[in-house]
Amino acid sequence: MLGRLSTMPGRNGREVRARTLTTQRLLAAALLGAAVVVLGGAVLLPGALAGLAFVALGLALAAATTWRLGSRIAREFQESNAWTEVAQLRATLAQREALWTDLPAPAAVWDSHGQLLLASAGWRSLGLSTDAVPKEIELTFDDPPRIFVVEQSKQPSGLRVVLLREVTRERQALQAKDELLAVVGHELRTPLTAIKGYGQLMARQLATVQEQVQRLDGLIGDVLDTARAEGGRLALRREPLALSDLVDFACERFCVTHPTRTVEKKLEARALIEADPGRLNQVIDNLLSNAAKYSSSDTVISVHTFSDREWVRVAVTDRGVGIRPEHLARLFERFYRVPVEDGSAPPGFGLGLSIVRDLVEAHGGRVEVTSAGLGTGCTFTVLLPVMLPLGNAPPPSPALASN
Repeated sequence: MLGRLSTMPGRNGREVRARTLTTQRLLAAALLGAAVVVLGGAVLLPGALAGLAFVALGLALAAATTWRLGSRIAREFQESNAWTEVAQLRATLAQREALWTDLPAPAAVWDSHGQLLLASAGWRSLGLSTDAVPKEIELTFDDPPRIFVVEQSKQPSGLRVVLLREVTRERQALQAKDELLAVVGHELRTPLTAIKGYGQLMARQLATVQEQVQRLDGLIGDVLDTARAEGGRLALRREPLALSDLVDFACERFCVTHPTRTVEKKLEARALIEADPGRLNQVIDNLLSNAAKYSSSDTVISVHTFSDREWVRVAVTDRGVGIRPEHLARLFERFYRVPVEDGSAPPGFGLGLSIVRDLVEAHGGRVEVTSAGLGTGCTFTVLLPVMLPLGNAPPPSPALASN
């Protein structure tokens, strides 16, 4: 009976054992009380003293035996409870260890002294060392290729938990992305190179078209200016201006459009003239363009302005092919072109210099040309009447700067 009571599990077993212990102790107290009562009766009844004393002694012995039996049961109950708790704790620890061991993720726990406490099945399957905590940040295994990132967590109790997080798929995805970008970049660069080449070719062709359009526009302007000059309808918008400033701007504009040419300037004219700045720009541009056309690119073009009390002069000198004396008189005729020595067609249409002459004469001036012959270059000089021969000439007008 005692064995069955001591091994009854659970809350019901504990309640039954407590009630049994209480009953035994009450029974011992009742027996002891009865012994006291019988002993008191023996005192009151001297004739029955021996019999009552014997009964009281038996009751006292029964009470003592019952009490001892209850104490024994209490001790057994305590030992049974302790062993039950130990068994439950062992079962819990065994369950937790089984769960940790069966954990598929590689993980391990070390104590504060560096001793391994637990290691999962995943940790052991990788063949990792259990002697010490890994110090690497990343671990790689070659067969099959697997990559793990080491994550460590130190608990307040001193335990160190190490978990290996696998990043093999992430690394493979990054490698696949890099390979894809390399392939796509290579495949896209091939047609892009072809498109770029065709674009550059088209740009050169468009530049050629633009050049021809500008040339045609200039030719149309020359024809219209020639027609206006013949009909006496060449309109001028005269205003006071400093010729040296106008020539300086024209030379800078020429150097921008002809970056390989060198212009040597000597601007000494200190006088005002009354002229149309747009038309005079056209005159200077024609003379500079003519000098560049008939001289090599490694020669210098000289521009000189000087004045006296009556005339302001602009001289444009090139070091080109030169002109024979017999052609100088006809040089400003319309459509006249100086023959080329090698027999090829002379450049231009023969209108530029005639337009220069018409524009200069419309301003009341004249144009002259000098050349010592072939190979000596030539000098074109424009003479314009002085309006104000003073050294204190005002700055260039806004119209001149805009032109």
